[in-house]
Amino acid sequence: MEKYSRWRDASTGIQPFLPPVPPRTDSSLLITLSNVIHIIVGPIQGIVKLVLIGLVALLYILFVPVLGTVLTPIAPLKRVWTRVFSFIFLRIVLFLCGFFHIKTETISIRKSRGSNGAKEAPHVKHGDVIVSNWTSYIDVLYLASRFNPVFTQIFLETNKVKIISFWEAIRLVGKIPESKPSSEDTVYTVQELSQKAKKGKWGPVVVFAEGTTTNGRALLKFAPVFEDYKADQKDGNFQIMSFKYDYGNMPPTYTVGNQFYHFFKLCSQFHNTLIVKSLAQGEAPCSSHSSDASATANITSSNDPVGDLLISTLGNVSKLRKTNLSMSDKRDFVLYYESRQKGKK
Repeated sequence: MEKYSRWRDASTGIQPFLPPVPPRTDSSLLITLSNVIHIIVGPIQGIVKLVLIGLVALLYILFVPVLGTVLTPIAPLKRVWTRVFSFIFLRIVLFLCGFFHIKTETISIRKSRGSNGAKEAPHVKHGDVIVSNWTSYIDVLYLASRFNPVFTQIFLETNKVKIISFWEAIRLVGKIPESKPSSEDTVYTVQELSQKAKKGKWGPVVVFAEGTTTNGRALLKFAPVFEDYKADQKDGNFQIMSFKYDYGNMPPTYTVGNQFYHFFKLCSQFHNTLIVKSLAQGEAPCSSHSSDASATANITSSNDPVGDLLISTLGNVSKLRKTNLSMSDKRDFVLYYESRQKGKK
């Protein structure tokens, strides 16, 4: 849309904030009939699924936050309890959302390994920093079900992050990026938080370094939250992941609009597809087996060389192009979008 053209990246021509248009398909009697059935049955299915998801959410709250608190004196048992029931209930939610099977792939970007080389799946440990693109609240659901991690929030005016809950991470998807934390918030550098999570066995730390969601067409510039790392550091413990959604009707990616209505439409679809790609063990920047010397030579002038290495690696894993847009551009876009919506009303 021309009215949003100022948020089209000049170098790639990609608009990463607008909801993507469904791909065109050849019309036929079978496709037309399928669309009619979807229009009639979809909303009914969506309502039923929302009720079931509500019940599962109540069970999740009962078993994880509530009963998990009772086990606080026995930390190892609490971790196992939380991990097991988070996986069970959140995977049921994903199933009800239409993600019957989630395809996972391990990607190697080492040229020396070749197409037939062995690829070791990543071993995500306490304190590891998961760096991924961010396209939807479904990303948060998947990560919570798989790893029961520590989620973080990034701000426009600071290079530190704040710990947020799983529920806050879900809601953060639909919020305008914030400028800075409040005076009551406790913030950390990513490296500080990683060390605390490792020591306290809190699980891995999720850092959506773009700071906000996109429509999955490209990567935003990373916020400078990795400035406390050194490019030649070998104990970074990074895990690189990417999320991609295949769709024929409504995209599961979410960037702007009414979040509940988007979720309802998502549940109204008969099925949804998520592909998760993870970088092979030992290939992430700053890992003990990685070799970043040649890449580092090209970014020595950067204030955040490790962040540059990470976004370059994520681009190779996800096959997404990097843009010159950032979370501040998303903030301006959302404000403009919402002002136009209010004007229409």
